[in-house]
Amino acid sequence: MQVLNHVLLPAMKEVGDKFGAGELILPFVLQSAEVMKGAVTRLEDFLEKKEGETKGTVVLATVFGDVHDIGKNLVGTILSNNGYTVHDLGKQVPVNTIIEKAEELRADAIGLSALLVSTSKQMPLCAQELHSRGLRYPLLLGGAAINPSFVRQAAFVGEDRDTVYPAGIFYCKDAFAGLATMDALSDPEARAKLIGAREAEIREGVARRAELRERAARQRPASQTGGPSRAIEIPEPPFRGVRVLERIPLPELFALIDRNTLYRLHWGAKNAKGERWEALVREHFEPRLARYEQEALAGGWVRPMAAYGFFPAGSRGDALVLYDPADPHREVARFDFPRQDGRDRLCLADYFLPAADGGRDVAALQIVTIGDSLLERSARLMEGGEYSDGYYLHGFGVRLAEAGAEYLHRRIREELGIAPDRGLRYSWGYGACPDHRQHEILFELLPAREQLGMDLTGAGALVPEVSTAALVVHHPEARYFSV
Repeated sequence: MQVLNHVLLPAMKEVGDKFGAGELILPFVLQSAEVMKGAVTRLEDFLEKKEGETKGTVVLATVFGDVHDIGKNLVGTILSNNGYTVHDLGKQVPVNTIIEKAEELRADAIGLSALLVSTSKQMPLCAQELHSRGLRYPLLLGGAAINPSFVRQAAFVGEDRDTVYPAGIFYCKDAFAGLATMDALSDPEARAKLIGAREAEIREGVARRAELRERAARQRPASQTGGPSRAIEIPEPPFRGVRVLERIPLPELFALIDRNTLYRLHWGAKNAKGERWEALVREHFEPRLARYEQEALAGGWVRPMAAYGFFPAGSRGDALVLYDPADPHREVARFDFPRQDGRDRLCLADYFLPAADGGRDVAALQIVTIGDSLLERSARLMEGGEYSDGYYLHGFGVRLAEAGAEYLHRRIREELGIAPDRGLRYSWGYGACPDHRQHEILFELLPAREQLGMDLTGAGALVPEVSTAALVVHHPEARYFSV
């Protein structure tokens, strides 16, 4: 206990402090967690097991409909290595299952993760359900789709949504923010103060944001644009319908990997600069990337596949209508897109010719997947305690899928005969088309299930996770925007 409490746990705290100060990148934190796990495993041979030898019990889950769990896994690792008992329920976990497990274990807190905007709606649902049952578990929320504003809004429960969730609801931007929150909640005196301060902060933040929105609405100038130009040449595709690429050459994808994004975002070096950055790239990242590329080529465990198609298209109000490639008068699908409130009042449908005028535009759709094998390897590494290797491999897979999306987008541009920089690729879940459930429409048009072995979660997320889908807009004035 002396070694555990006075050597190992303080060392992990120092690692966390260095990470928070930007002195350590996340993979190195995970390496320290591997050492911590090995040391604790060794010490367990000499520790007398006693009930209650834990700082607290936390139930973790990725919410229903969401298959992304790398962040949640990291939270579990950091909490476990800092003295907490973690029960990880995995991904795509319904609210009822989460609450029942918390009740069974008499947990001290619940941690929820979501990557997608659509699945993040499960979080306020969980808070509301807990409140309606009279249960008081602090909620720790995190993930790419989550920000402080979202958490403030999610905190309001009750029939009129005017009560702040009484057990406390907290935004945790990373694993160490989650650890700091749990440490504060574990202190009985600090807990009440923390929850009270959090309620005041939530109410103040919501009021301030409402005031800013109202002020911005009063000051917002009228839109200065009449919408995208209609006087453009519509490109002619080489075929109409769908094609499947059963294999995409891996070397061509390797050349398209955005290394800066891989290293800074997915491999944790976003704050590294100067000589430190150069040393990380030279000594750690470049050799690891080269090794992954060689192993993928030699092992055959990465098999990128894709499907894409060209469809006659036209806009009807805020909807993009697609027509049968063999009969351009027969509607086969319709995507309803949101329109901006204010600003330029943009909507994705605006980039296509109006269907009512009788003309037909062309829309391209694409899906790329890297398959299951890479994620399975990453998961096995994480489960075996090789946290850093699992993290690195997962990031490599994400960027490989994005490289596949860029590869296919370039092919579509070439086949349409348009400039390499003309038009844009819009993926569901982002600003202009936030509804993942429209993937269901996409799967009716492209053979993702039948020939690519893909599927969708109940919330419309792509399975496998390392997959991408997009609408390709050829209009030269296309730009990214949020609604």
